[in-house]
Amino acid sequence: MVMRLPSNLAPENYPLAWLIDSWQGGGILQYENVQPAAYVHELRIDASDHGPYLHIDSRVWLAEEPAHAVNKEASGLDTYNSLTKGELWAQSSGFLRVDPEAVVREDGAAQLDATISSPVGTAQVWVGLIKGPQLQLVTDAIARSGSGAQLDAAKLVAGYVESDLFYAYDMEAFGFEMQPYIAGRLSRTFDDTVDGVASAEEE
Repeated sequence: MVMRLPSNLAPENYPLAWLIDSWQGGGILQYENVQPAAYVHELRIDASDHGPYLHIDSRVWLAEEPAHAVNKEASGLDTYNSLTKGELWAQSSGFLRVDPEAVVREDGAAQLDATISSPVGTAQVWVGLIKGPQLQLVTDAIARSGSGAQLDAAKLVAGYVESDLFYAYDMEAFGFEMQPYIAGRLSRTFDDTVDGVASAEEE
């Protein structure tokens, strides 16, 4: 597994080091009121300002190709290159860190917290756990503007498998029960700008 170790990465955030990079891929999204659709995803997780956190920027475009064009066995990069960006569907940014006040659990898992906002009038606080190349997060609090999207709860699971980042995002929104919304696979791009001066190690 490739890990980036920026020179000023806070020691408590070492469990997050494998996430630092720019990622490209895609997958299929669908929901109670959304027909299955292929999408293209770009995700950047960086430590370039050397704060005690990682910065997240995520953008999802609907693909011009139909949902069945997505090969779930293909790498994230192959999916990214096989699809054409259409309408920008979702965008969010925020911060992720290991809780500096939490004690690492006996099983080795570390507690996470994150704050994420989107241009559709919502902001979320997330909490969760990371253990090795796997993490899970759930919303702890959600704020929205008067015209903000009706998001009531969400959960995310992700893991590093076969050199790709696999993830699944479920949500409870728009009056519907918690259910799968988006699932995909991303490949790292080995982007040197995400950490400034850094060293890469392979384990």
